[in-house]
Amino acid sequence: MEFKNDPVGESLLGRVPQPGDVAAYRESTARLLEKNEKSVARERIATRAFWIFCAASATAWLWFSAEGAQLPRGPFLACIFFVWGGVEVVKQRVRESHMGLLKEIKQLQLQVFELETGPRKGDS
Repeated sequence: MEFKNDPVGESLLGRVPQPGDVAAYRESTARLLEKNEKSVARERIATRAFWIFCAASATAWLWFSAEGAQLPRGPFLACIFFVWGGVEVVKQRVRESHMGLLKEIKQLQLQVFELETGPRKGDS
């Protein structure tokens, strides 16, 4: 699965720090991850609100559907709203998991950089 136009992923994994610049790189990465966490939290709230809207709309279509109609329009629209809301919830969870994975990879990369630039046994 490929994520296109992912500015957070590109900014997290696209740049490698210089050996003496690891501390500043860690700070910039921490700021970027904090900003990302806030946007993921906002997206989670918006997705849950949309899911509630879809569930309420589907319930309304089922509850108030016209009994005399020739086509079962109410149940059909209710299914569409349930599926649409469910797809949005799944999309948000996938994006949230993707950002969590990027965060873990970046933390691992920072640890490797710190180990590479740290003092060695032969150095005194």
